[in-house]
Amino acid sequence: MAKTILNLKNLTIKFGGVTALNSVNLELKEGEILALIGPNGAGKTTVFNLITGVYKPTSGNVFLGDVAIDGKKRHHITKLGIARTFQNIRLFGDMTTLENVITGTDVRNKVGLIGSILGTPRSRREEKASIAKAHEILKFIGIDEYADRLAKNLPYGVQRRLEIARALGTEPKILLLDEPAAGFNPQEKVELAAIIKKIRDAGYTILLIEHDMSLIMGISDRVVVLDFGQKIADDLPSVVQNDPQVIAAYLGVPEDAS
Repeated sequence: MAKTILNLKNLTIKFGGVTALNSVNLELKEGEILALIGPNGAGKTTVFNLITGVYKPTSGNVFLGDVAIDGKKRHHITKLGIARTFQNIRLFGDMTTLENVITGTDVRNKVGLIGSILGTPRSRREEKASIAKAHEILKFIGIDEYADRLAKNLPYGVQRRLEIARALGTEPKILLLDEPAAGFNPQEKVELAAIIKKIRDAGYTILLIEHDMSLIMGISDRVVVLDFGQKIADDLPSVVQNDPQVIAAYLGVPEDAS
């Protein structure tokens, strides 16, 4: 049985008098694709923000393996092996596609600022290795032909892929994808599904938020459902999609329902 790589234990966060998450427990197994779904405002992105150190929980813990990471700085969490993409694209628009991915690889470099400025032999070796690695990732994601294009001039779908490529540049154990199919047409969604499976097959563990149910049901090993900050389901996709509580959360309960 696959081991648990990420574990959220009784995770709660309150903003003023509002409880955004209430004692949420979630386990992510090594090598799986786990989808986190729920209606708007259910707390999905809040979970990502707690995992990556944007927020600190009011109570509960986030464990990466046996290490509690809640409260750690964002860059420390990245170095420990968690990378993410965002609902709204956050690329460096005036950098090239290649340079954007290189910024991800910088997380693993050993040479500091002074060494880079002085152009030491070690810094030159690291720079050469980062460029080679960035090209390799772009080829893996299927966008190496855009390596020299400015990110702001890329087609929307390529920008989405570039965000994933940059995250992979950090050498994550876990990749968090926040609505990666947002704005995609049907063909782009098919291609994205293939890419996500390819990433998992390459040895990564994936946690994603997505609203497209056909995509979720096609690629996920397991689905967790949130509603009003509480977990209401955690099971196989085929089970979750027929769960009456999940259906009610998405569609609402008829007024005459008993």
